[in-house]
Amino acid sequence: MKKYNNSGLLGAALIGVGCGLTAIGIALVIPACANWSLGFAETAIKKGRESVGSAAGFIGEVAGTAKHHFGEATKTAKVHTARAAEVVEQAARSVKEYAS
Repeated sequence: MKKYNNSGLLGAALIGVGCGLTAIGIALVIPACANWSLGFAETAIKKGRESVGSAAGFIGEVAGTAKHHFGEATKTAKVHTARAAEVVEQAARSVKEYAS
């Protein structure tokens, strides 16, 4: 009977040691997982900032190009409007001379 009692105590002790090792393992794994996750998050944030910076630069470049094109379009429109006004004026003179 004493042999069974010793085996039971030994089994209970081994279960206690296993539970303790499990607790220690979990205590070591949680910080490692947190560190790993934070590393991934930091990398993602850096890439996000770089993407936002490049997107902002791209938008600025597009805006500058559009401004340049609109400026050129304005100049062209002014030139064509002046030419059209000149042609209309000449036509009005011709009609006036023809009608007189």
